[in-house]
Amino acid sequence: MAILCEGPHDVAFIVKILKTIGFKSNEGTKLADFPFPMSDMLKNEVKKSNVEELKFTEIRQILIPANTLKKDDIYLFLYALGGDSRKDLRGKILKQFVDFLPNDGEIQTLPPDTTLSIAYFFDADKNGIEDRIQQVNLEIAEVIEDFSFDHNAETKAMNGLQLGCYIFSKEAENTGKLEDMILPLMKQGNEEIFDNAKVYLDENYDKSRAKDFEIQKATIGVAGQLQKSGSTNIVIIAQSDFITEKKILADAKCQEIISFFESLIQ
Repeated sequence: MAILCEGPHDVAFIVKILKTIGFKSNEGTKLADFPFPMSDMLKNEVKKSNVEELKFTEIRQILIPANTLKKDDIYLFLYALGGDSRKDLRGKILKQFVDFLPNDGEIQTLPPDTTLSIAYFFDADKNGIEDRIQQVNLEIAEVIEDFSFDHNAETKAMNGLQLGCYIFSKEAENTGKLEDMILPLMKQGNEEIFDNAKVYLDENYDKSRAKDFEIQKATIGVAGQLQKSGSTNIVIIAQSDFITEKKILADAKCQEIISFFESLIQ
């Protein structure tokens, strides 16, 4: 399964959730030992890594997963694709998967009992869940005609390919983003730490000196320094104890994501 995320924060959070249901990191595996067709896709991308011969525009097209997980015979490849604007990269992965599916009368090239899946993850942002779903539908329709999702956390099968769409949002709301799920989890049981981090940011924020300031990301970063000094939010989300397995298993949104994945891999 390819999991297509906007950025590395999404990947870190999803990895943490999936590890609670038995998935384990699989990054020590040789490329040739991954199952076909992912083994061939990865090897072809790595061949482009002779960066001295590449142009900047070509470097941006290299598709290497940020993480890979495994449980039994299920392999997950998580991509951080650089934002919702990278329709080109998502379309490339979808097209590669579709090309592996046999048309009527063609010889099956996939190993027996192989299922290919792609999960799309986006923030709802201010435009809302329905707008994002429509965006994904238009994107997929450029490769697969007459295909559409109707609602969030939905999965559909198409000729040997499973597709799923999950939109991050605030609890019980139509808008929001990943941080609206992560920050409440991290703050739970650590209220004083995160309240103090927010006070520090409010007292020292200078609009004239800040670019692309986001209070939620900044709060995670400041609080996270207490455990992972000098680390990015990616490391803080992945390695700090602000998000525990107990919290994940008790959180409705996290359980919704788990159910979403289980519907894709069953």
